[in-house]
Amino acid sequence: MTPRHSYLALPLLLLAACGPAKTDQVSKADDSAKGPVTVAIAPYAGGPLKISNDGVGPITSAVAFDLATLKVLFPKAKVEQAFLQSGEGPTLPIITVEQDNTPLAEIGKRDEGDIAYVRVEAGDARGPGDEQLLAKWGVLGFTANQCRAGEGREVNMTICVRPDAPQVAYVFGVPGWTKPELPPEATLKAKGQLNALIWRPAEGAVVGAA
Repeated sequence: MTPRHSYLALPLLLLAACGPAKTDQVSKADDSAKGPVTVAIAPYAGGPLKISNDGVGPITSAVAFDLATLKVLFPKAKVEQAFLQSGEGPTLPIITVEQDNTPLAEIGKRDEGDIAYVRVEAGDARGPGDEQLLAKWGVLGFTANQCRAGEGREVNMTICVRPDAPQVAYVFGVPGWTKPELPPEATLKAKGQLNALIWRPAEGAVVGAA
């Protein structure tokens, strides 16, 4: 390289070295100025209602047991406060969600004011594996050791939980079964059908519980 070419190349190299560094500094400054990112929750308008470990449709563990909030999350539904009397226990406050004359969800409350559970037993509900209500126990891939006998409100029913979806309980009805223990696996395969899906926030989830 001649001396003249060396003099021309040196400023270009310096410019190339300095340019990107300034861009990176500006980019980092911009990122720090943006602050935390807020993710919007899309309200439920219709169609399949998805139940997963994270929640039920637009309901997640970050959503409070609050009528006004739930009305925003289900803008096309009739969202109402009600009370549930189960057996001889106390009367408990719940919120019900109904759309197109179909009950979508029953939402229970914890003492702290958080959502205790969301129960779905009608409509086009889809479980974590896209399971649908009324599906047969025998085709959903459960084993008896993933299930327990229901109690209280779920007496004579079978409650199953998948290891990879511990926040979701599958409630199976077994027509004709009136004993307190879990039905034999052969009976579950022959008669068990999915009657409800119940989601609980992670901090309140108990494996095998509904």
